[in-house]
Amino acid sequence: MRLRLFTVHSMAPLTERQQKAAALTRWLQRLGAFVTNPMPLAANQKLRFQVLHTDRNAVLARLSEQGWSPIACEVGQRFHRDQLLPCQTFELDLPVDPPPVQDRNIYGEIAQRKQSDLERQSVLRYLGMEQPKK
Repeated sequence: MRLRLFTVHSMAPLTERQQKAAALTRWLQRLGAFVTNPMPLAANQKLRFQVLHTDRNAVLARLSEQGWSPIACEVGQRFHRDQLLPCQTFELDLPVDPPPVQDRNIYGEIAQRKQSDLERQSVLRYLGMEQPKK
């Protein structure tokens, strides 16, 4: 008997918002910020990240250059390189994904039903568009 400690779930493709959040996470980490959200980013969450006070002005300047306006949330402390340093948490509100477009067309045999000649003639006769055959 084998004991399974985990299950494998198939991953759905990332949405455009989740891809943008992942790219922004990598960019923020290169700047010295620490993203605190689990990835992929959930649909109703904002991207949260912490910045040490020594790096805060540089990170915020780079974000504003790119057109982002982070919202300051809380001030706290973070362990970094075996030291407890002051940091600040910010949130970025990413634009939501557009709703999926529903294709309401019917395809297949039902959509392209072919009428028999007898059925077509009876409908035309009913509408008065064709004279009945004698």
